[in-house]
Amino acid sequence: MKPRSLSALVFTLASAFAAQPPLKIGIDTQATEWTVSLEGGGQICDRSGKPLMRLAPDEKLRIWWDSRGVSDPTSEYRVQVGKPHTAAEAAALMKRLKDLGENPERVKIPDAETWRVLTGHFKEASEAEPVLQKLQDLGFEELWVASEPRASAPRKGRALYAVTDRYERRPLPLGGVWLKPAGDLTSLQGKGRYRGKVEIFPNAQGRLTVVNTLDLETYLRGVVPKEMGAWEFPSLEALKAQAVAARTYAVANRGKRAADGFDMGDTVADQVYGGRDGEQSLTDRAVQETEGLFATYGGKPIQALFMANCGGHTTDVGQVFGGQAPYLRAVSCYAPKPVTLPYASGVAVPLESAQPWLTWELLRLASAVIPADCLSGERLARPAAIGDLAQPVRALQQRLALEARPLDREGNLYLSLAKAFGFQRVVEGQERPQDAAYFLPDLATEDRLLAAFLTRRGVVPASAWAAAEPISLRQALQVLGRLWQELEAFAPGEGSLLLDRQVRRKRGGPEPLPLAAGLLLAEEGPDGSLRLLPKTDIQVGDRLKWIPGEGGPAQVLVRRLDPDGAAWDRYNPTAHWRVEYTESELLATVGKRIKVPGIRDLRADYNDQGRVEELTLIDSKGAAHKVHGMHIRGLLGLKDNVFRWLTLGHGASRRWVFYGRGWGHGLGMCQTGAYGMALEGATFQQILQHYYPGTSLQRVD
Repeated sequence: MKPRSLSALVFTLASAFAAQPPLKIGIDTQATEWTVSLEGGGQICDRSGKPLMRLAPDEKLRIWWDSRGVSDPTSEYRVQVGKPHTAAEAAALMKRLKDLGENPERVKIPDAETWRVLTGHFKEASEAEPVLQKLQDLGFEELWVASEPRASAPRKGRALYAVTDRYERRPLPLGGVWLKPAGDLTSLQGKGRYRGKVEIFPNAQGRLTVVNTLDLETYLRGVVPKEMGAWEFPSLEALKAQAVAARTYAVANRGKRAADGFDMGDTVADQVYGGRDGEQSLTDRAVQETEGLFATYGGKPIQALFMANCGGHTTDVGQVFGGQAPYLRAVSCYAPKPVTLPYASGVAVPLESAQPWLTWELLRLASAVIPADCLSGERLARPAAIGDLAQPVRALQQRLALEARPLDREGNLYLSLAKAFGFQRVVEGQERPQDAAYFLPDLATEDRLLAAFLTRRGVVPASAWAAAEPISLRQALQVLGRLWQELEAFAPGEGSLLLDRQVRRKRGGPEPLPLAAGLLLAEEGPDGSLRLLPKTDIQVGDRLKWIPGEGGPAQVLVRRLDPDGAAWDRYNPTAHWRVEYTESELLATVGKRIKVPGIRDLRADYNDQGRVEELTLIDSKGAAHKVHGMHIRGLLGLKDNVFRWLTLGHGASRRWVFYGRGWGHGLGMCQTGAYGMALEGATFQQILQHYYPGTSLQRVD
């Protein structure tokens, strides 16, 4: 991709944004006590800032809410009727429900201009079943038991207390406290350390709410690594795209949870926030280098939705939350033309199209002790001769500083190879004849001990001892390679190819990969099979494996064909997945959301990218239950809506096997895809414009 200048993408329209006040992040609302400490000591104040008590450095304080031993539930169950609705559709549906004796309400979906219609208030999901059945009998479709925040009047607890390390109990104001460290950080035991202002106060459910108030940019330092960490996605441009998306989402959703006393929570329901303990140096840099930048549409911050992995293609907002947003429309996660780099072998080798004989042991031998032209299917199929093996055996003996013992010309060749490296000495006194006879009863007694040892170690297959055919050169070299591995274990170098031909090892930085002039080039298939190549174009981001020479450049370079294909989002473990249910397991999973007596069938309507847009469950009585959008994966307990399935068996013994790809709702920026784009040279501006088409970047200082 050809980069565009930042100035061409960024414009200033500060009047569209008010001055950014600090954000209030909800850290927890469930506990009734917290153990805290303050960096450098500090003060416990009331929420207006009036000092109440002093805390010494490293001193711990337990803050305890005496709620008379009773706490109200923070959530309840309600019946959602239908998929997301426009305002007019919601109004019409609510009128219809009221005529049926229900008391419905509508709840706006924060990420779209649509509404959910809910009815009923239930303490347990099972209590919603009569309403579900009633509405189903009346012909309503897509009925869903949803867990919703529960509104309640504030409870009157006995008191808020501070309990010191000396077990002294000090009363605190019922309105809560402000923890003011002398240093920068407030520590919450079991949760982490936090910059900014931390307050703890009782909530309406008889528990304690913890709120961290801090400026937007500091907040992002704890968000970006939790949403898209530098260890998993070590690309500055991808992390900068995440920083802009997270900043934009925070501003667009400020006040989303005002009823709870804060703007947003610290979980995936909003944005994952890890405080000071989540910060990383590379993500700090991404936040700093994009400071003040927002993704906008029509001069307003967008709903910058993102997900872990889009399954190869994002979708339109209407398919998930209903409504429309021009910048939340389906885009591909495949490059029109993937970025590749050419590589060529430095030696001439036979290149049969089928190479089932090629193994890592043979490649390693070819990197050090046998000529590359030995790697010919025809030559390797010939019977092995002592002359073929004498030189590589001597070379390995010298490498390993072993006695120069020649190969025996009589007897079994496998045993001769093992004796050349002294293995006959390790079996004496520890290998038992009874075990050897147990493994290899048909082998001559004098050969059993060493043969059994080699078989037990996986050097020689058990079937090889009884083979009638002569030992081939391939078989002999394979055993030689395994003997080498026994004495000098080896794992190939491994890293991802970068645009500048450097490689990045896992959890490492970029590093050069020098290649030998006589490079042997190979390719590893998704099934682990290997084949030699004269040349190949390697896609940037592909995994490379290599065998270096003695302290020098790589002698063998192997391109791994990614089992997850060529998409930008192939770097996530959930790029493809498999989930299997028994009949009872699937019924229990479905039963958490809708009440059905049994499952007769599932039917799906797909879009062009294989994403399920509508799922119909036919229950055992023949009634149809339809679900859309995010409800589909929620109903089936799957990671994404891109899936197909097989059914095996009948009745209670039936099994359901789902094969799918992706992880998330499929809207907006694919985090793994952003990393893949960055590997291929895309800037953060190009990443954002790809996943949020039609948007602009706006700087607000």
